[in-house]
Amino acid sequence: MKALDHIRKYVLACSLGLAVVSMSVVALMMLTITYDVVVRFTFAAPTDWAYPVNAAGVLLVTALSVPYLYAKGQHISMDLLYRALPKRTRRLADGVTAAATAFLGLILAVTAYRAMAVAIEGGLTGSGTFSIPLWIPDAALLVTGVLLTLVAVLFPPGGQAEPPVQTEPEPSPAEAAASGTGGRDSAGDGGAESASSGEGEAKP
Repeated sequence: MKALDHIRKYVLACSLGLAVVSMSVVALMMLTITYDVVVRFTFAAPTDWAYPVNAAGVLLVTALSVPYLYAKGQHISMDLLYRALPKRTRRLADGVTAAATAFLGLILAVTAYRAMAVAIEGGLTGSGTFSIPLWIPDAALLVTGVLLTLVAVLFPPGGQAEPPVQTEPEPSPAEAAASGTGGRDSAGDGGAESASSGEGEAKP
């Protein structure tokens, strides 16, 4: 089990790294879209690279974030019917979901690998000034497919369980009243002792 836990840890770390790259691509897309809008409406000089670059960015953002979201159970899901199912049926549904996800990741990895090989061999590039090589998005899909297959096998469909947060239990009204009474009694006793000691000191 320790070896399996280590494998899960490394796979989750790799998936998190892809999610960080995905967030970076989102920030880059915001900059390129803003630049294109400004030059388009201010100087009437639209760019010829904004659309293909951001189209590739959307593909990267969507693909690279999928493995981590699946492993953590944070992807978009509809669980209204799932919660109404009996426990045994839910387990069956979890198995079907994991198998379908692993199959999707495997198909994605194989298809992306073949497309990447064709793009590299043919020197295929996109349109626009930058002419992005098409093997780059294919490579991203290949990595996504491999990691998606791994997380579907290693993690449950509901995601990795988070450890419960330890909180201090709130006192009941009776305990709160008792603690308040005890505090007043101790304060009264302390005041009485101070008064008696003061009287003792005042006597010659």
